[in-house]
Amino acid sequence: LTDKDYNDHGMSDLLALQGSAYNLNIEMFNKLQHTITGWPGGKPGADDTNRPERAEPAKKRVIIFSPHPDDDVISMGGTFDRLVEQGHEVHIAYQTSGNIAVSDTEALKFAEVSALMGNNDCERFSKIAEQIKNKQRNEVDPLEVRQLKGLIRRCESLGATRFEGVPDEQVHFLDLPFYETGGIKKNPMSQEDVAIVNELISTVKPHQIYAAGDLADPHGTHKVCLNIIFESLAQLKNEPYMNDCWVWLYRGAWHEFEMHEIEMAVPMSPDQVLKKRQAIFYHQSQKDGVMFQGEDLREFWVRAEDRNKETAQKYRALGLAEYAAMEAFMRYHF
Repeated sequence: LTDKDYNDHGMSDLLALQGSAYNLNIEMFNKLQHTITGWPGGKPGADDTNRPERAEPAKKRVIIFSPHPDDDVISMGGTFDRLVEQGHEVHIAYQTSGNIAVSDTEALKFAEVSALMGNNDCERFSKIAEQIKNKQRNEVDPLEVRQLKGLIRRCESLGATRFEGVPDEQVHFLDLPFYETGGIKKNPMSQEDVAIVNELISTVKPHQIYAAGDLADPHGTHKVCLNIIFESLAQLKNEPYMNDCWVWLYRGAWHEFEMHEIEMAVPMSPDQVLKKRQAIFYHQSQKDGVMFQGEDLREFWVRAEDRNKETAQKYRALGLAEYAAMEAFMRYHF
């Protein structure tokens, strides 16, 4: 860009600060370049002056908060994989059960298989199957049906986290109470929800927290989940261990951060893109006809790949290195 470009587009104030388009171009190029890292948990032993994350401690305790079971792999599956591979202690916290996103058809399949197994719960699962078959349009699921749907999503999540190499004891199903209404309309957040998050954070004492900062969720669950985390951070911020905790926001399956908002961008190779896709595929109940898809008719894994590729293309268009895909993050200061 030249001085004329800046003047013609109403950015002459920037020139006044930097002195010339040349200096400004160099500064912005370096700023963008410094957001890129293959070490989302920090590169041990490296000079971290211009890196988005701290080098120390070399092995960090990390909590990835996922509003629904699958947001973790859809939104930051590549970064998730990097954190595990690079030896950090990664905890996954699924904030809600996600039960209402399981279709009756999917739940009926599991109920009938369980009933046919002929074990002690045969009669119970036969009853659940009948409840699903007799359900009326827009009727709230009975408690046992909701529990079954929640277990389906829980087991899918465990499949994905095991695939990523996370021990089961580091996978936490919070089942926040605000969500458990059985319908689309949820309860307001309460201190009961916040206390559950407080307990996890105070137990793990994380150096990093990742949270969904995408508020485009059509039913508002992401926003409530984020507000619960923000309230938890406000209540815990004076604890000594929180001095070492950084919070990174990721975006969900709807929108990406604008380029000027991105403070950490984690590149992915073609193999990592495929591995992320495979992790998403463990969430079979959310494929091929998602219940709450929004206006975008693409499957979540397709949206995620397209969004990550678009981010990489934007970096390339600005003169940075070329990558297959990139996941973007913005730091939240509390």
